Amino acid sequence: MIHDYDHPGLNNNFHMRVQSYLATLYNDRSILENHHCAEVFEMMKNPKYDILGGLTDAQRKDIRETIIELVLATDMGLHGKIFANWKRRLGIDHDLYKKKDDQRLAMSMAIKMADISNCGRPESLYLKWGAKLSEEFFLQGDNERNRGDQVSPFMDRFAPSMAKSQIAFMNYVVIPMFESIAEYLTNMQFCVEHCETNKAYWASNDDSL
Repeated sequence: MIHDYDHPGLNNNFHMRVQSYLATLYNDRSILENHHCAEVFEMMKNPKYDILGGLTDAQRKDIRETIIELVLATDMGLHGKIFANWKRRLGIDHDLYKKKDDQRLAMSMAIKMADISNCGRPESLYLKWGAKLSEEFFLQGDNERNRGDQVSPFMDRFAPSMAKSQIAFMNYVVIPMFESIAEYLTNMQFCVEHCETNKAYWASNDDSL
C-alpha cells in the first residue's frame, strides 16, 4: 500500500546524477524510498485516508517508525548492510519474535523479498513481469540518451542484456537472500526453486547475442 507509491519510474542513481528536486530534498539518501513514505503520510493527514486514525498517539508513533524502517529497507543501496545484519542475527538463534528490533528486521526482510519477488515466481509470470520491468529500464535509458548522458547499465534498448543482468542479479542478490529466508521459513524454499528455473531460462536464451 505504501511501498513504491508515486514512483516516477526513474531510479535513485538517476535522481542523484541529475540532482533532481527529490535528490536535493532527501540529500541523496534513499531518495525514492523516503518519497514513498512522505507522500503517503502527507496523504494520511486527510481524515478520509487516515488508516491509523483510531489508534493512540503511542501506537501511531510506533507504526510510523516501523513503516519508515521497512520501506527504507527496500533501497538496494542498503541491501548489503541489512542482509549482513540478518545473517548475523540468524546465526544466533531464530527467535525473532521477542524483541522489537528483531521483529522489524524480520519484517524488513519480508518486504525486501516481496520487492524483488518476481525472480521467485513461476516462469510464465516471471517473464511477463520481467518484460514490464525491462521496459521501465529502457524508458530511463531513453531519458538518459535524450539528455546526452551515458545510458545506465542494462537500460539501453539498443544493446539488450536482460539475460546477463538477471543471471547476475539472481546469483548475487536474490538467491542468497531467498535461501537465507528459506532457512528461517522453510516453506519459502519453493521461491529458491523458481529462481533456479528462471535463471536456467536466461542461460538458454541470451538476448545479447
